[in-house]
Amino acid sequence: MYDFDVKEFWKENELCFKPFSTDKPRVPISYWLDDHFLLEEMALPSTVRYYTDHKYRLEINKQCNDRVEKVLGRRFYSEDEVEPPAPNRFEVIMGAKWELTEGGTPWLESTVKDIEDVKKLIARAEKLDMRKEAFPENWKEKKEEYERATGRKLKLGGNSSRGPATMATSILGTTNTCLFIMDEPEVMDEFFRILADKLVEYHEALMEDTSNNRIGGYSFADDNCFLFSPSQYERFCAPFLEKIFNRFAPLPEHTRHQHSDSNMAHLMGILNDLGVNSVNLGPDIHPLDIRKAMPRAVIHGQMPPFVLRNGTPEQIIEIVKRDIEAVGGDGGLVECTAGSVAGGTPLENIRVYMWAVHTYGRYR
Repeated sequence: MYDFDVKEFWKENELCFKPFSTDKPRVPISYWLDDHFLLEEMALPSTVRYYTDHKYRLEINKQCNDRVEKVLGRRFYSEDEVEPPAPNRFEVIMGAKWELTEGGTPWLESTVKDIEDVKKLIARAEKLDMRKEAFPENWKEKKEEYERATGRKLKLGGNSSRGPATMATSILGTTNTCLFIMDEPEVMDEFFRILADKLVEYHEALMEDTSNNRIGGYSFADDNCFLFSPSQYERFCAPFLEKIFNRFAPLPEHTRHQHSDSNMAHLMGILNDLGVNSVNLGPDIHPLDIRKAMPRAVIHGQMPPFVLRNGTPEQIIEIVKRDIEAVGGDGGLVECTAGSVAGGTPLENIRVYMWAVHTYGRYR
């Protein structure tokens, strides 16, 4: 049971991404396997080594890809011998710091203790020149070396970032953010304003440096937006989103995407008013509720990651059938986990997931 040609599945899948059209073979599927999945799947003795030893990381990625490809029919992790150089992380430029500890993935931590630190951060940010701050030492040499070794031009900027709520919690801390938006709203108005202004400058610096003229869509990952009430989100986050969308996704045909794998249904109407036309939202939100609140948005969902990890084949299939019956008829569904695939998810469960879409998602 659950037999199908996984290689042909992915070939057919490429023909299925026509938004709000049923002139395609079936509902498409889109999911991603991130580092959390790999770290559990491979049971690594040292996660720090994985992130600091490029040769070791390549070896582990290849081993994981070999294992995954046998079951799922494709490779998910980079096997590039030459890594592209990375610009400085925006949140770190703005005051957060990277943390890497054994057993986990790299994480952003706040250095802010009180509202006076926020005021200092704002004053400092006003003076930042992103054409300098965006790039690490020896950037030009590293970029030229990468392009020479690969024959590929590096193209950066203008397409994605964390969303304003999650940026704020990374830079200020989660508890601080929640307290400051209630107790110091005027200061937080300024914080979110400078955050948006500097993010635009950051992307423009990356685009200018890498001769990237592409403007055509923007994606936010904002898991922590659920912490904001509708009125708080309207005040602090909506102007931020609007500024970025208007700069990098200004036309109706451009994608405006929001990923938030949390229960943030109370904010969907605001996102709809901002022209968000593509979403991947939390598993507690029913696809019909998303469609009612956001009639023009392609829904990437709504498989709960923990059903995919812990559920029976029958439970996984029932969720797929539910999603397709609820919102698949208009062609505006991309079957996807509501968030990333959880670490520890059996590959066989993911294969059942694919089989269910292959079997029940047919338009013709």
